[in-house]
Amino acid sequence: MSDGISRRGFVRSAAGATALGAGAAASTPAAAQSEQPDFGGYTEGAKGGEYADERGSDSVTVTVGAGSGGVAFAPTNLWIDTGTEVTFEWTGNQSHNVLFEEMPEDAGVSGHESLESGGFSFSVTFDTAGVYKYFCQPHKGLGMLGGIAVGDDVATKSVGGGVASGPAVPDSAKTIGVAASVAMVTTLGLTYFFVKYGGDYEPPE
Repeated sequence: MSDGISRRGFVRSAAGATALGAGAAASTPAAAQSEQPDFGGYTEGAKGGEYADERGSDSVTVTVGAGSGGVAFAPTNLWIDTGTEVTFEWTGNQSHNVLFEEMPEDAGVSGHESLESGGFSFSVTFDTAGVYKYFCQPHKGLGMLGGIAVGDDVATKSVGGGVASGPAVPDSAKTIGVAASVAMVTTLGLTYFFVKYGGDYEPPE
């Protein structure tokens, strides 16, 4: 054993290295963000609040009267391709209609003005790209709002981010976990060796 190394010094250094490794393994970087259509705040606070990216689907169903109170569209926010057929299907929870408040110019999409309850549906094919905003007239004040983004050329916003809910690492939790375990086992093994077989080699005064 070389001069300048003592058992006490080694144990202190090993403990510091182990704590540093544990701290790195417990770091929680930001969660990944995703892009969703930007409806300009229209559906913020809307009942339901569900989002679905249905690009690639030829047909999609929106439930009219979803949720525990029966005053939501599900999904509330929807992203589809041009040419997709959307079927609005009533659940039977109260009477609702579907009226479009905003849409792209010359879209020519019509909602359904009459109040209906269960067993009713109607379909709309969205051939014009852009953002569509719609609502149920008698329940608009309760947050029965919906948004449909059509095509890829629409405004988007980043959602998510923040802090991951559990321990996370930059690349791979498995890799860091294994590395931390190996480091701790090695440190404990060397500490045991020094304690058992000596190693009080203090540098000369």
